[in-house]
Amino acid sequence: MLIQLVIIPYRMAFADNQSSDVKDNSEKVTIEFSSNIVTFIVANPNTELEKRITNRLAEYVSNVLHKRVSIVEDIQLVPTGKPAIILLTGKNTFGVSVSAGSPESFILETKVVKGHPLVIAAGNTELGLKRAVQRLILKSEQREPGLVVPDIHLSESPWMSKREWAVCPWSPEFVRRAFVNPDVDKKLNIWLYSDQQTADYVEMFDWFGFSGCQLMETSANYGNMGSPEAFLDKQKRLAQNIRKNGQHVTYWVWAAQFDDYGWNDKSVTYAPAPGKSAFEDTKVRTTFEKYYNHYAQMAPYVDLLIAHFYDPGMLENREDVFSYLGLLQNKFKEKNPKIQFGVDFWAAESPSDYMQQLIDHGFSNSLLLQMSLPNVYKPGEREALHEAAKQKKIKMGMWGWYMTEYESDQLPMMHVNTKALKGFYQSIRNGANKIHPINYWSEMEAYHLNNIFTMYSAGQLLWNPDRDPDEILHEIAEGIWGPRNGTLVFDALSLIQDVRTGPNWNTFWWTTPEYRLGTDNPEGDYQRAEKCITVFENMETDTSFVPKFPLPFPPATFVELTLPHLRQIKAYAEFRIKVNKIKEAAQKGFSKEELTRMANEAWKPVPEYNTWIGAFGQTEATMQEETMFKLAKDLDLTITTPGSLRFRDANRLLQLLQNNQRQLTTPLQFNDESHPNIRGEFHWSPEKFADRINMLIEKGCVEKTADGKYQLVNWVIYCR
Repeated sequence: MLIQLVIIPYRMAFADNQSSDVKDNSEKVTIEFSSNIVTFIVANPNTELEKRITNRLAEYVSNVLHKRVSIVEDIQLVPTGKPAIILLTGKNTFGVSVSAGSPESFILETKVVKGHPLVIAAGNTELGLKRAVQRLILKSEQREPGLVVPDIHLSESPWMSKREWAVCPWSPEFVRRAFVNPDVDKKLNIWLYSDQQTADYVEMFDWFGFSGCQLMETSANYGNMGSPEAFLDKQKRLAQNIRKNGQHVTYWVWAAQFDDYGWNDKSVTYAPAPGKSAFEDTKVRTTFEKYYNHYAQMAPYVDLLIAHFYDPGMLENREDVFSYLGLLQNKFKEKNPKIQFGVDFWAAESPSDYMQQLIDHGFSNSLLLQMSLPNVYKPGEREALHEAAKQKKIKMGMWGWYMTEYESDQLPMMHVNTKALKGFYQSIRNGANKIHPINYWSEMEAYHLNNIFTMYSAGQLLWNPDRDPDEILHEIAEGIWGPRNGTLVFDALSLIQDVRTGPNWNTFWWTTPEYRLGTDNPEGDYQRAEKCITVFENMETDTSFVPKFPLPFPPATFVELTLPHLRQIKAYAEFRIKVNKIKEAAQKGFSKEELTRMANEAWKPVPEYNTWIGAFGQTEATMQEETMFKLAKDLDLTITTPGSLRFRDANRLLQLLQNNQRQLTTPLQFNDESHPNIRGEFHWSPEKFADRINMLIEKGCVEKTADGKYQLVNWVIYCR
């Protein structure tokens, strides 16, 4: 229930001399607020953000106590002996001292001042006050006599000064440029949210500990939404909500990719006329001007512009690349002279050389963003990069990609990467960062609602990389579901972390030798999953608990979205148990006929349910298929692919061919030699690709040409 607030007009600011009669901090002070008495918040908010912070706290306390909160400007307006919450900004006020190290520095204290039991939340600036209030709410306990603030003495500043969540622009229904998934839960599509849901979603990430948001611009969502203008409108709405929380806005653009990935603009050209550079050629210049002008409409909303220009890029000449990089920068500076500029260089062959090229072409003041992927750099290379940046006086940032999850157009699934993130962050803090510090770090937020637990972990660890991973997961679980259900949710999150991520990067990343799905105890995985599923299926929301985070959906929705992932984990664990029994039977000398029967019976495909899937398919199901064919090879068995999988794959391949054909005016003729990207889009083996093509031929959808290639039978209806 939302309680109307009683606000007494502000009359005076706090005075430093009110710090007398403060009890020794060594004495534990717990503050209790009861619904039987009026709760006071002492605050003097001057800015819109300070008012927002004060009202958010008042709303939370009111909802917990079911009683109106009084906001007053002076402690003298609080009756003697009554508890109160004091909100302050400044370095030395009310007997507390806030570190000057960061605008977000804050202190949180419980103490007794002049007979008043007080909770003092103070920030270096309004941003620090916001962090103090958020931490206060998380530390508070909803129990008798109503709301209890335990003994607290916190003084904190963030490790990483700028911490951003990067909103990936993909939509769950549209899988890359390949096919449409009609079964995915649309609650995972943030582009369909109402204005209020969008505001809550953005504020939720502020509460997770991020200081800003990185909006991303790619042509993929132009096709999903029908036009660049439609997507721009969504981006502006996000930016406006980010600003309301006092956060900074970054705009990342794929600054030379105007076509493809679901968006087909026939006016786009990258190839200059003979004898001309791409920067001089009128047609090429028109292409870039068209989209750069579109991007620049976001300039008034943006603090930092990041160009994803080095890779892939669609220009062959490096001088053209830098010329257009300058044009992009100038377009934004014309509309926002204060805007900062950065470049992410993905996996450049020689990052130090690229740094020098930036300097040589006038971009020495740019923020250079390195790739976070641990396997991109060999031992010592990242440290050498930081040493070079230090010598060249280049500002360094981290463009976090894949650390929190996989790209949602390839191998998306729900992950919990808290332990892996902590290990990586600490390795950077204790290594390269000591040579030349990083002051900007972003992390990819692609799976949206299913990924909030890893993103919360990222926000908290970028603030303090020494935090305990289990403590972080307990904090968000109990902050959403309360003590009654929070521990149960924590058990499920721990299971997902153990079986899908593991303790470090190598167990998480799918190309490393240590990568695995499931622990070395499939029976244990099965039992844990079964228990979590039963708990989630029967979980009832604790309506007496007031969630501590702003949420775009009620807590029950997050349980609903997690359930299919738990069922997938259980199904895969059951499959692994059966495979182990087949291997044991083979060692005991069972006949090939019996082993074949057991193998075919074991292959019950892990369902996708309503989860977000990528072009490579549902991950447990993909691993299951690879396991089956390896088992068949090792034991010399004939295993039959389930017909439902063959039909589903063939249909998705057909959609891919149709989507590729839409960009042409002549028939798309292909084989592995002429169009290897068609098979590669799904990461299929040659044998699997041939089988699905043959199925399409049998159904009359694809035909073989005279020179041995393939094409759609009705290709002409897809030409534009």
